[in-house]
Amino acid sequence: MSNRQFHTDLKLLFSQIAQGDETAFEQVFHEFVPKLMPVIVKIVGSEVAAKDVLQEVFLYLWIGREALSDIQRPDDWIFKIAFNRSYTWVKQSSKVKPSGPITNDYVISQSHQPDQTFAFQETRRLLFLAAQSLPPQARNIFQLSREEGLNPAAIASELNISVQTVRNSLVRSVKFIKKYMARQGVILPASLVLYLLK
Repeated sequence: MSNRQFHTDLKLLFSQIAQGDETAFEQVFHEFVPKLMPVIVKIVGSEVAAKDVLQEVFLYLWIGREALSDIQRPDDWIFKIAFNRSYTWVKQSSKVKPSGPITNDYVISQSHQPDQTFAFQETRRLLFLAAQSLPPQARNIFQLSREEGLNPAAIASELNISVQTVRNSLVRSVKFIKKYMARQGVILPASLVLYLLK
């Protein structure tokens, strides 16, 4: 696919996401995760932190989706969001120094959309509450998966349960979190909820 065709297709996907199309969001998510991850890791210096930043990038994209159809260069825009979120993480972390300068453009872009920032923070808070509302064993499995990065086999071994039980619990947790968020008026694409469980 040519760069021009990719740009055109991406603009169309952004317009579809602006209308709430979860399938279009899934396409953009799967297209950009492998492209953004190495860039974010280089900035924040940690794969674990990079996963959190990447989650923020796509959560921000979904929350602010109504404005996506106005974006002329979606590929540039999504990388800019990734850089901004990465440098915000670096700025808030006392352990890691930025690998590049934080420009005035970065500072300006961080301060111009207070409504989206509030919506983003509120969505993160609700996601945390949803995870805390899981039944005890499901919450334990979730925490081992999400916070400690254990795969289903390692979780099964640690909890002395079957791997299939772990997988079933994670699937149920995704459904539970989606329903919880929907009851709060926040609709999230499955890929974003699934990414929470990585």
